[in-house]
Order: sequence, then C-alpha cells, then structure tokens
Amino acid sequence: MQEDSVLIKRIRDLADVKSFELLYDRYSPSLFAFAFQYCKSKTVSEDIVQDTFAKLWMRREYLDEKQPVKSYLFTISYHQILKELRRLAKNPLLRDYLECMYDSKADSTSYDFDVFMRAVEEGKKCLTPRQKEIFIMNKELELSVSEIAQRLGIQAQVVSNQLCAAMKIIKSKFPML
Repeated sequence: MQEDSVLIKRIRDLADVKSFELLYDRYSPSLFAFAFQYCKSKTVSEDIVQDTFAKLWMRREYLDEKQPVKSYLFTISYHQILKELRRLAKNPLLRDYLECMYDSKADSTSYDFDVFMRAVEEGKKCLTPRQKEIFIMNKELELSVSEIAQRLGIQAQVVSNQLCAAMKIIKSKFPML
C-alpha cells in the first residue's frame, strides 16, 4: 500500500488520476460514515464525499505531501457538513423528522432524512385535497392553525381535525415506525 505522501506528491505534480482513485478508495468510506453521522442522509453524505474529493482535486497544486491528507479531507468534509446542516435547518419538515426520530423505538442510526421525505411525499398523495392544503400550509409554510382557518374561512377546530387526520395518514407511510 502506497503512503499517502507519495500519492499526494503524484497528484500534485503529475495530476495522477490513479493516485487520486487510490486516495478516494482509501478514505471515502470513513468520510461517508462521518457525514452520515451528522446529516442522516445517504444522498447528502455521498454528495459531501464527492464534493470533498472534488475540492481536493481542484486544489491539488497546493497540496503538501508533508501534511496528513486524512486531516485535510476530514476538514473539507466538516465544512461541507456544516454548510449542509445550515441548509437543512431551513427545511420546515426537519422538526417533524427530528420528532419522528425521537418518538420512534427504532435504532436512530438507521434513519435517513431522504427516506423520511419520500414517506412524507408518498403520504401526501393519499390525502384529500383539503387535508393536503392544510398540511402544506401548516408543515411547509409554517402557518398556525388559526392563520390557516382565517385564510380558508373555516373553523380552527376543522383545521385541527383535518391536520390530525393528515398526520395519521402520513405517519402510516414511515417505514421506520
């Protein structure tokens, strides 16, 4: 097995794709596990690994074979993870995902935000048009029950009932529950 320093030197000096592939094969599994630990999404974690190695390749002329490449890769991944978590934090359904993880009896390491979002989308297909409208207004647009009632010209209790029914249908689509 070639030393990382030799691979880095060949990547930097020769733009050696084979050396790059060897580094990728060596570190991508641990970078994926690192990203998945925080993002809980296979797709996002795979993207983070790809972005990490793309950044390594784009900055190859600045690589120093005396510096540990593993630390450099994990630092790049760490910053990519933070960027992704900031983006995810803006998703209104993240709170529901976290509540689902907390409430479930299943192993939390098996949760994947992508699976959760697919289950929500699948559940939304089963809702009546009114339930879907209320669900979207509450969960995605973050309107309160009273705001929804006012906008739709219906009683707040009707909104609550419709939202409760919608949540039961959507939760039935969660494979982790």
